[in-house]
Amino acid sequence: MRRVFALCAALTVALPVAGPGTGLSPAPAHAQGNDNDYTPLNSRIRRDRQFPTEPRNAFAPARLTEVTRSRSEKMDDQFARCLWDRSNEKGLDLLSRTDFGFVRFEQIGIETSEIRDLYPIQTCLRRVANSHRSGVRLSYNGDSMRRWYIQAAYLDMYDDGPSWLQPGYEVAEREYPLSALIMPVRVAMDVADCVVVQDPHTVDYFYRTGEGSEEEATAIQELVPLIGSCIPEGQQIEMSAQSLRIWMGEGLWHAANNSTPPAEDLPEETE
Repeated sequence: MRRVFALCAALTVALPVAGPGTGLSPAPAHAQGNDNDYTPLNSRIRRDRQFPTEPRNAFAPARLTEVTRSRSEKMDDQFARCLWDRSNEKGLDLLSRTDFGFVRFEQIGIETSEIRDLYPIQTCLRRVANSHRSGVRLSYNGDSMRRWYIQAAYLDMYDDGPSWLQPGYEVAEREYPLSALIMPVRVAMDVADCVVVQDPHTVDYFYRTGEGSEEEATAIQELVPLIGSCIPEGQQIEMSAQSLRIWMGEGLWHAANNSTPPAEDLPEETE
């Protein structure tokens, strides 16, 4: 059974148990107040983009290493890592040309017949199959390729945790090469950025946990109040744990690559 949780005006968050040992239970979150800076178009997503000057970090390096290692044995993770290892330049190019609204390769001028020539999909499928001594079937599209590259690139570049984080830095506004006019995409990414800015260490830890693990369940409970504070008051968002993982991956990747000193700390330009 898939875990799904909803965040609404009262922000009672239901997290049905997916299986034995998950430890998920209903948890309250609180609706955001009206004293923050928000996005336009009445979306009411918080726009505070500055990291805390003293970010909370409750995760020892050994703990991060343990959860990362445990998920590295899964087929999906091995396939993503193989893609990245064998085509990181193409992966970075794909990420720079797409955004969360990427669904079809035709959006960036790539025909279906060209995909397997551009990306090492067949090679990586064989490697994973040989590693597990079993057959592997895989369906993919634009959003799954983007998800795999973000996951593998982030965990490779920041294997010891969010070393990119600078206290007090600000996350730059996003650019949307494909989805500038698609509000559901923009709202989802505003929520993701809002959560990452509030507690980057917990989001990073959650992203490293294995899907369906007790560690994932614990991290979700930590994130629920943060997500609640980022949801538009009076609105409801439903997502699975997998969807939350994808959103947070997008938020971490953007923050890691687009954080700058606060505006008042930047040197003034001289003519």
